[in-house]
Amino acid sequence: QQQQQHHTTTSKITTTTTTMTLRCRILENITRLLLVLLLLSTTASAFSISLQSTPIIGRSSSSSFPSSSLFAEKINFSFVDNDDEIPKQQKIDCTNDSIKDRREFIVAVTLGGGGIASALIQNPTAANAAEKNFASSSPICVIGANGKTGSECVGACLARGIGVIATSRGGEYTGVYNDNNKKDLLRSEVCDVTVPKTIQSIIDTNKPRAIIFAASASKAGGTPLAVDNVGLVNVAEACIRNQVPHLVIVSSGAVSKPDSPVFKFLNIFGGIMEEKIKGEDTVRRLYSKEELSTYTVIRPGGLTLETDRGVGELELNQGDTKSGRISRASVASLCIESTMYPKLTGGTTFECYDADTSKPLGTVGLSNILKQKTSKDAVFVSGKERRGETFQKIFTGLEKDLA
Repeated sequence: QQQQQHHTTTSKITTTTTTMTLRCRILENITRLLLVLLLLSTTASAFSISLQSTPIIGRSSSSSFPSSSLFAEKINFSFVDNDDEIPKQQKIDCTNDSIKDRREFIVAVTLGGGGIASALIQNPTAANAAEKNFASSSPICVIGANGKTGSECVGACLARGIGVIATSRGGEYTGVYNDNNKKDLLRSEVCDVTVPKTIQSIIDTNKPRAIIFAASASKAGGTPLAVDNVGLVNVAEACIRNQVPHLVIVSSGAVSKPDSPVFKFLNIFGGIMEEKIKGEDTVRRLYSKEELSTYTVIRPGGLTLETDRGVGELELNQGDTKSGRISRASVASLCIESTMYPKLTGGTTFECYDADTSKPLGTVGLSNILKQKTSKDAVFVSGKERRGETFQKIFTGLEKDLA
């Protein structure tokens, strides 16, 4: 009788668990459907949104939208990047007994660890040459290097022969460029934007000529408030305090338009758009009287994993009135190249996307989902577009942000 009662109880538990699992799946599907309906409904009403050019700084801070991280990691519709780590391609063993001090650790990480590191440690001349080569390349620091866009920034630096400090919370770069044959130009170090002393350490150790802020909130750690707002401000203050020549920020298209469908949709996930624009505004204010260093805010459209199509296929805009799709590799190229032309890009904020995908903010969300191209008879012109066959040309004429 006891066995029968136990069997009956077990069956009830199993049935209940199965029912709950089914309900959770149904709830998840309903939530996804509601999000899609929200996007479609806001898109339909967006045609009434004024698309006239507005000052780059202009923004209404009175709007308040509900925020939730529910199923955020399940939906791949994004104008914003995050710092989720990409799959690890190569592990660097830093537990070797020969790695005894910080200098040796840096050499081991830079050159892939193992036998190569040991050889350099035993050959101070080679180690010094590697250090000199790295320093002479005027290194750039990438914060959030294990994110998808951050990793592309690492690759863009290496492709141009520029030394790069790939930073992350864990301190190990795990991206696809880890096995690059230019390892003497790559270092991995710890930097957590929520811990200011780690930012200072990176600057003190490497003296970077530029810092690229490619970090964002993620499930791996860090809320939109902590990373996209306060964390960004921490980095900007450190750059100004230490006179780092250039800070480049990867933000998001539509971030200054709280009434746009894209803003409303993305802001569901933890209020990330609200925190991004707050961080942007604070950076502009901090730099408004700065003369020894500058900044650039880059607002990409919907991010893709396609290859870099080249600068001639891109369009820049100002005023946050239109957007489109753009590969992370193209965003990375813009980040690196903007540091080459500080007189043109310094103190500016601009949107970027592939020219043949451009749409007004009211319809770009649906266009990106459907992967539509821009038809010649439906081109929206803001008057602030920039095109060019070289980065110097596409950056020429960018308007400076309002003080």
